[in-house]
Amino acid sequence: MVNAGAMLKAMLGLHALQAVWSIVVMGVMGASMLQDGPTSGAAKFIFTLCWLNIPTLIYLTMSPRFPRTKNLAHPYWLFGMNTLYAIFWFAAFVALSVYTNNGISVGESKETDQKLKQQGGCAVFKAGTGETEKACTLNKSAVGLSVFMWFLWLATTGIAGYAAWYFKQHTISPFDDYSSPSTEIQETTKDAFSSNDEYAPINRSVTSHEDYDEYDVESRPSHGRSASVASSTYHSSAYSYGDQPAHPGRALSWAAEREPYAGIGGHAPIAPVDGATMPDAPDDYSYRGGRR
Repeated sequence: MVNAGAMLKAMLGLHALQAVWSIVVMGVMGASMLQDGPTSGAAKFIFTLCWLNIPTLIYLTMSPRFPRTKNLAHPYWLFGMNTLYAIFWFAAFVALSVYTNNGISVGESKETDQKLKQQGGCAVFKAGTGETEKACTLNKSAVGLSVFMWFLWLATTGIAGYAAWYFKQHTISPFDDYSSPSTEIQETTKDAFSSNDEYAPINRSVTSHEDYDEYDVESRPSHGRSASVASSTYHSSAYSYGDQPAHPGRALSWAAEREPYAGIGGHAPIAPVDGATMPDAPDDYSYRGGRR
């Protein structure tokens, strides 16, 4: 299973490296553009691309972090921006490389100084493009730096592509769906061993007998009396019927005569209908039918 937390950290780290690398490439290309002679369009494109990296990286890193801008951080849009800049940087270093190599080739055919011809490379670059040899060297350095920048954008494009695919499957970004397992364990453990019971009564100063075991005499509150007196008083008042004290294993009587139906005439009283009253007549249940 893909670790979304590690991917998120990798994405932020790569974007930070892209920002630093943009400054490096910008400095190299700026030095190349300051040399004598005309400046190529490929060099201007890379220099401009370094500046465009700044607002793009701000969008890619900051928009998913705040609730008000989270709607702008759609996974498809993030994937599109990363893909677009990967294409831009690929085109940039290819264009500058082609321009530099073409200038060297043209310079070899146009150069009249045999000594420079024998040296070759950037020594004949001025004859081919009008730029200095140092500009050629800086262009080659910028090509190498731009290739590394392209790899960085490829990496972020891959992560953004996975996020877009995950969003298509689950309708939520993997970074929003991510929760650290260690955090879950910590929260669960804290709840399990917490002394704060959200279902406990608000006023815990009033202690009821239901909070204690009926057979646990030692832990029952005595309210200023001895534990034995409090225990005997409690048991005699709450668990005694008539002259029989409560005791585990001893059956209690149903009534004074210890019969299940010890009411009037040896039977249970008849319950009246709702709203009616019982007639004032003696109980007579003698047989009045025919012959048995």
